[in-house]
Amino acid sequence: MTDLSRPTHDGRRARGYVMVFLALAAITAIELVMTQIGLSASAATALFLILSLGKATLVVMFFMHLRQDSRIYTAIFLLPVILVLAFSTLMLMSAGGH
Repeated sequence: MTDLSRPTHDGRRARGYVMVFLALAAITAIELVMTQIGLSASAATALFLILSLGKATLVVMFFMHLRQDSRIYTAIFLLPVILVLAFSTLMLMSAGGH
């Protein structure tokens, strides 16, 4: 008889979480380096948005388990993200001319 109250974790699952953690740490390190190298404001903003989207995607897919859920949940999550990115891009483009 197995004990259902204790979750089982195999090596592949734990290794996957460690890899995601390392990817998040690497992206954060890249962001810290970006603050020190003196990029232009518009380039830095665009890169930070892209890196933040990547980090958010990793967190949602692996730590919130969206990767194993139905595709409709993925669509529900992605639609607002795409709209926010489009709005942010338009705002950055319009602010650049003034």
